[in-house]
Amino acid sequence: MTGHPKPHLDRIMMTDVNWTVRSLLAAAGVAVCIMMTAMSATASVKKRQVDRAAADDVAGEALLVADFANYLAGETAAAREALTAPRLKPAIAPATLIANGAPITDLVDFDFSTIEVAKLDSEERACLAQAIYYEARSEARVGQLAVADVVLNRVASPVYPDTICEVVFQGSHRRTGCQFSFTCDGSMKARLNERKWREAEMLAGAVLAGIRTPVSRNATHYHADYVSPPWADTLTPTAVIGTHKFYRFPSRTIVAAAPAAM
Repeated sequence: MTGHPKPHLDRIMMTDVNWTVRSLLAAAGVAVCIMMTAMSATASVKKRQVDRAAADDVAGEALLVADFANYLAGETAAAREALTAPRLKPAIAPATLIANGAPITDLVDFDFSTIEVAKLDSEERACLAQAIYYEARSEARVGQLAVADVVLNRVASPVYPDTICEVVFQGSHRRTGCQFSFTCDGSMKARLNERKWREAEMLAGAVLAGIRTPVSRNATHYHADYVSPPWADTLTPTAVIGTHKFYRFPSRTIVAAAPAAM
């Protein structure tokens, strides 16, 4: 029988090639599966971390809101008690006082400095509310508290002025050098969001009344997370809250001059 066995050899070679291709495809499939599994595991870990951080933020803010709610409830109860308490005797009409020739010693001896103190407290509250509103009105409550905390930390520091208004408006008479940017960049000319302004006023009042949590960890400086001011490298980071990064002086000893802020 004559001829060549080439077709048979071709079939054998083709079978070997097909088997090799199939093996490579199978190996590639296994590699893809392993890679997808690893990516999925990494994504799951990151998701758990994000969820845990979000849960911690919610828990922290819940405590702060609860403190604030307790404060408001106490104020409401006190106001209701004052309004509903029985009067011991009817008030004397001014005409009766005049007719009886009432002495004016009470008016002469009245300490009018108490009016000035009340006015001062009102101004301080307004300045703190402005800092909260213009610097953090879009932040969560804990972020707003952190800004208020920085203002009060500065008031307590020998490096800065002794009152809230002086701290907030320090350097505002200059185009550059203002400690809080809203005091010199024209932000205060814009129309107020009435709801957010009322919230800032209430929060400022609560902070001055004693509801204060040191969420900034003794910070005296902060900046938005999308900028990198040169002074940040000279200070010690304390916290990242919302879109702000907070810092304090490197040690408890006061430096000769405070860096430019905000």
